[in-house]
This record gives sequence, C-alpha cells and structure tokens, in this order.
Amino acid sequence: MLTVNQHGRVEAQPIRASNPSVTNVGCLIVTTRCATALTCLILSGALAPTDASPQSRAQTRAGFALAYDLQFAAAYDVFAEAARADPRDPAPHRAIAAITWIEILFAQGVATFEAFTGEISKGDVRRPPAPPKIVARYRQSIDQAHGLADRQLALGPDADAHYQVGATAALSSLYRATVDGSTLGAFSEARRAVSEMERCRKQDPSKHEAALVLGMSEYTVSTMSWPVRMLARLSGLAGNRDTALVLLREAATPGAETETDALLLEMIVEMREGRHNDALQHLQQLRRAHPRNRLLSLNYAVAALAATQPAVADQVLTEWMAAPDWNASPTVLGETALWFAHRGTARARLHRTAAAITDLQRGLGESPRDWVAGRIHGQLGDVALEAGERDRARREFELALDLSARGGDGLAVKDVRQKLNALKR
Repeated sequence: MLTVNQHGRVEAQPIRASNPSVTNVGCLIVTTRCATALTCLILSGALAPTDASPQSRAQTRAGFALAYDLQFAAAYDVFAEAARADPRDPAPHRAIAAITWIEILFAQGVATFEAFTGEISKGDVRRPPAPPKIVARYRQSIDQAHGLADRQLALGPDADAHYQVGATAALSSLYRATVDGSTLGAFSEARRAVSEMERCRKQDPSKHEAALVLGMSEYTVSTMSWPVRMLARLSGLAGNRDTALVLLREAATPGAETETDALLLEMIVEMREGRHNDALQHLQQLRRAHPRNRLLSLNYAVAALAATQPAVADQVLTEWMAAPDWNASPTVLGETALWFAHRGTARARLHRTAAAITDLQRGLGESPRDWVAGRIHGQLGDVALEAGERDRARREFELALDLSARGGDGLAVKDVRQKLNALKR
C-alpha cells in the first residue's frame, strides 16, 4: 500500500445521501494524519436547520447528492438556487465553501485517505499553493456562512442556531489545517466548533448530528503527540479514543443526517487503527451508495492492499481504469499516476512481475507527486530484489529515498533506509 504524509485522498458517503451543514467530516483540527478526509474527499454536511426554508434545505441536499457523484459544476448551480430561495440560510453558502475546499484539496493532490495517515512534522503541514481564484471563492462563501450563522444565533440561541455556528467553525478549522497548513492555527475555530456543538447537544440531546464533530475532535486530539495534546487540552479540546468511537457510532445512527459522514470517519479510524477489513466494509457501503464516484473505488483498492487482498485491489482498479469516465472532471493532481502506482503494487504482490513493472513505469510517466514517485521506485526496488538484482534494487531504493524525503513521506523514508541498510550487509 502506498501510504503518505501529506498528499493523498479521502472520500466516501454511504447508505443515505446527506445534508448541507457541516461540510464533510468532522475532523475538525485535522492534523494531517486523520482525515478527512478526508478528504478527502468526499464531501458532506449534516443537520438541516429547522427554521430554514424547506426549498433551500431540499436544494442544498440535492446539491450535495450531485457533489457526492463528483458533479461539482451542477452542484454549484443548485447551491446558488438554494441561496436565492432563502438568503438568510447559512447552509447553501457553507455548502459552496465545502465543495470549494474539496476542489482545493484535489488541486493539491489529495484523493485518498493516505493523505491523513502519515507522520506529522514538527512544523506546519506543507502543501502546494492553492489556486487563488478558488481560494477567493472559498473565503467569500465561508464569510457569508459565518455572518448568517452568527445572525441566526443572535436572533435566538436554540439548538439549531448553535449547530449552524459550530458547523461553520468546523469547516473553517478543517480548511486551516488542510489547506493553510496551520495545525495550531486551526485550534481556535475547532474550540468554537466543539463548544457550539456541546451547547447544541445540551439543548437538544436527540440531535445525534452534533456527535459527529465532537467525536472527530476527540479522536483527532487523541492521535496527536503529547505536547500538542496538552496544548489542545489547554484550548478546551479533549482527546479520548473510546469516547470518540462512541460519539461517531451515535452520529452514524441510521436515519441521522450525519450517518454518511460518520461512516466515512469510522472508515478512516479503522484504517489508522489497523482494522482494514472493517474499513473495507464501510467503503463497500459507500461504493454502493455512490457507484459513480471513482475515488471511493480508489480508496477501496488501497484499503484492500492494506488488508493483504491484492487480487481485490487489482480487480477494482482494472475495472475502473477501463471505464469511459475514468479520469473525468474533477481530476486530482497526479491522480492518474496514483491509479497505476497502486495497481502496479497489487500486481507485484500477486507476482505478476511484467505487468507490475509496466504499471509502475507508466505511473512514473504520468507526472506523479514526489511521494508517489518515491513509492513507485520503492516498489520497483522490491521487484528487483525479489529477482535477485541487488544493484538495480539499490538504485531504485536510493531514488525512492530522495523522492520520499522531498515529498515529506516519513514512513517511506524509514522503510527504504532499512532496505538500503540490509543491502549493505
């Protein structure tokens, strides 16, 4: 499996189409190790405000349904209609900001959960610069969502008003962590999101949706290094894995608006905790719900590799790569290389050496990100080593070490160094 540090992807969405509030997942503080997944990359929202226009709410849900199928242009049109239907509703503006955020992550090469499972550096997360025009759209939309949510809260601090403010703060926190690359800078918005969701939950315990942000906050903080965890506690953010899992399961209650997002987050947690078969079950639900979303299948294949099921990964990847809409818009930076890299890895593990080398070399010819190129050279080194070609293996590992270091892939750097040291014996 090609794991990574700061350039990967995420996506998902299961059983039911969701709603328009939170904007994808609650990985709140989202250090680059947990996602989102994220990121990546499936989108979502949660909880329909009770006092919003029914037309605005329905249109916003319809827009997210289109976005789940990666029909972004059509989704934006529907969100705009929702905003016109109820100019006071913050949800359509937050929805626009949410999908714009996903577009930015795509432009930075984020497409699988691998982006959020690598090692965290001491400094802020490094990412390619985001396209200025898309960033401007995000900022305009999130500012409008903030203003409308705060206005709703000022008119009456009911459970829904607290939720709307918390949902918008959660998205802001996600953006700062994943795009601005400022993990610590995301704490302020994360703290507000958690505080508002706790108020929402206190006023209306039946709102299972509030558990999504609270659960992801708990889990994300629990995975941080001790100094960062202490700083989070001082900021009012607790971190307990057991509590997090209870909250995420509540958010995944059948019929809850957050059912989809919670299942996505549970998948990411399962991958991080090494429960790969459980993660595959969640992803299979998501694939059934959104068969047009190729990124779900890409993630499914990566999870299958982690679960030592290379034949499954090979089959899923091959089926999609033969589809006419493979590589359709929106595309992810370096995505084509990713597909070939993962299929090449699967075929290498199936001892289909010639086919594996063909895929891996094709991946190198598709402008891969540095971390992906590093993983490809590492896999080519493994293939050479298995064939008894130690000199070629050494050359491939040396290239892998350089590219992985440049790409910030700490896990790969450690693995390749061990292999190079073994070759010296």
